[in-house]
Amino acid sequence: MHSRFGVGADWPISYDELEPYYGEAERIVGVAGPAAGDSRPRSTPYLLPPHPLSYATTKIAEGCQLQGLPFIANARAALSEPYDGRPECNYCGNCNRGCPRTDKGSADVTFIPKARETGRCEILTECHVTRILAGPNDRVTGVAYRDASGTARIADARSVIVAGGAVETPRLLLNSGGEFAPDGLANESGHVGRHFMETLHWTSSGLHQDHLGSHRGLPADGICWHYNAPDAIPGIPGGFRFGSAAREIGFNGPVAYARRVVPGWGRAHKAAMRDAFGRVVSISAIGESLPNDASYIDLDPAEKDSLGLPKARIHSHLGDGELRRLAFMAQTCREVLMASGVVEMIEEFGAYDTFRPTHVFSTCRMGDDPADSVVDRFGCSHRWRNLFSADASVFPSSGGGESPALTIQALAIRMARDLVERARKGTL
Repeated sequence: MHSRFGVGADWPISYDELEPYYGEAERIVGVAGPAAGDSRPRSTPYLLPPHPLSYATTKIAEGCQLQGLPFIANARAALSEPYDGRPECNYCGNCNRGCPRTDKGSADVTFIPKARETGRCEILTECHVTRILAGPNDRVTGVAYRDASGTARIADARSVIVAGGAVETPRLLLNSGGEFAPDGLANESGHVGRHFMETLHWTSSGLHQDHLGSHRGLPADGICWHYNAPDAIPGIPGGFRFGSAAREIGFNGPVAYARRVVPGWGRAHKAAMRDAFGRVVSISAIGESLPNDASYIDLDPAEKDSLGLPKARIHSHLGDGELRRLAFMAQTCREVLMASGVVEMIEEFGAYDTFRPTHVFSTCRMGDDPADSVVDRFGCSHRWRNLFSADASVFPSSGGGESPALTIQALAIRMARDLVERARKGTL
């Protein structure tokens, strides 16, 4: 983004370097996706066939076609066929509430069980790490934590990997300052907590002219990548993607309709509910967020948690480019909705109105230059040679609407391979 458009920062690694690890993560998780239509080059096809579009989403696809926009099945970490001892999706539409069937490829049914099967992974729950312990010779020695009973303990470690996300990772590092790290651990550049990027989002919803049963099906089952490239919006660096969202934002039951769609009470309300239920069509857009000096994470000078540690304080600011991108995202969502057969707009909201930390990035970004980054291209602190970060805090840029989970997983697998190699060479 910086080399081409003069904004944000560049990644120190290429897509080609990371791409094989995407495929490896997809094999562990079980990802279903389309055979064609996605512009991202792949060395291997998706593991599983794509999910069929729900009936309501086919209407969005028709609207996109009328607008000259390509619309395809979205790649999803939900099984379209049985895989690895897990069943296929039953399209109940409740992915965001958890998946008791285990077809959703979350960490608790994929990475964690495989790690525990090795006999070399112990998971301590309900523990709270209070600080990472820094020692001499640019090495960390372990972590101090409170166990489930509240007892203070220390875990010695040959290496420490932090994966608290773009808010809690910098908070822990800043709370771990001391004799060997007076400005906070790994903060020699002063960039821990800086460059915070949030979720730039917009959602438009309306009532379709037909009864679609839009409460059924897989959330976010269809997607348009047309504006995803960083130069796709004229005059505004940074892209976005949009897709179906009725179930993703909770329109998968009558309570949501009673609260958000149909006003009133009594018999008239009941009749209106019967007419409206299953007709809501929603489109959500997620866009590029670019770093700025007014968006960052620091330690709250007054608020503390139950252990007496300063909480993370989030500073959020949308620059002019974000506001212009949001306006374009909102207009696109409305135009596609109307082309899809929506006869009445009922609800709109976005980053204009609410801070939404669904996807947050940077704050410990990776780079080749220790002066303007926190970790190297493998997620290792530039100074502390056995301290690593494995989450979206290392992202130099947020992407044009891509969800970050698969990139986090690919980076983590790549980092783990590098960590093993450093240990073998004795440089860890």
